[in-house]
Amino acid sequence: MEEPSVVRRIIPTSIVVLILLSQTGCLFADDDPNLSIYDIQYTTDLAGDSPYKDQIVDCLGGIVTHKFRGGYPKLTLYDPCRSDCWGGIQVKDWTSPPDMFDSVQIGDWVSFENVLVEESRGNTILRYQSGNSPEFTVVSTGNPMPTPLRVDLGEITSPREGPPYDWYVEDHRAEKYEHMWLRVEKIIVTRMDLGKADDNYVLQSFEYPSDPNRSCWAADYMNADKIGDYHPYVELGSRFCAVEGILEQYTKISSGWDYYQLLTITTDDFIVGQMADFDDDCDVDLLDFGLFAAHWLEDGCKDPNWCGGADLNQNSYVDPPDLETFSENWLSK
Repeated sequence: MEEPSVVRRIIPTSIVVLILLSQTGCLFADDDPNLSIYDIQYTTDLAGDSPYKDQIVDCLGGIVTHKFRGGYPKLTLYDPCRSDCWGGIQVKDWTSPPDMFDSVQIGDWVSFENVLVEESRGNTILRYQSGNSPEFTVVSTGNPMPTPLRVDLGEITSPREGPPYDWYVEDHRAEKYEHMWLRVEKIIVTRMDLGKADDNYVLQSFEYPSDPNRSCWAADYMNADKIGDYHPYVELGSRFCAVEGILEQYTKISSGWDYYQLLTITTDDFIVGQMADFDDDCDVDLLDFGLFAAHWLEDGCKDPNWCGGADLNQNSYVDPPDLETFSENWLSK
């Protein structure tokens, strides 16, 4: 077997400044022959195929948001210059050794040379293949993780079920969010054991419980904290103020699958609730203040009710320190 090309370079700071603005990477030379993630991902093709499909390219890259070490090591990159859409991509190593990207850390900005643009199961990926003499460059380290893009459930909606064990999305509007870090809010788990591997679950809006367009599919197979197929938080009826993750497409029409799934990575991707949200609607507003005021100066608060939750510091009294805590969370979502 041909030995893979393994190149990891650290560029001097002076050159880094010419390539990208510190921490954001949003300054690129107009005549730079390298392609951005946006250049590679953006498409008007209804099938979602990259205009550079099957071509060898150099990519300016992005911030590493996730890395997977296994039979096929892979990285997920996010370009914060395109924080609205078309800013994510996956790099997959199809060569040995399996520790190809071990030197790369979450938060590194990594660029690539001589990688093949490939469509795999509906996803545009950069294939790191030894025969093409690929290289990767750690352009900068310690970049802050991009803020997850908040999307409406209707933008990454659940597939429709056909014959048993067949699921198809009605359109591919979610294509522009492929491999981006997303956030959906105010959801509840309504179904489980779905999809190709029986490990998908439905996140349904609890504000619109009967609207099939207000739901999406999620999965935990990349979650470092999962037990079995699911994270321990995921059960029928589990309610979350938000869930964050990386969007992936899974398409194999011949087998009856064509859907998008939001992939959680750690426990932190599940936002269960927040302090001072007494009516459990995932925000802190006048309704919560009314519930708080109803217990003002009440004493004798104890577990498990703590005076309707108004005793925020659980010192048996609803007093000024609790009001201060409530004020700190005012209008938070």
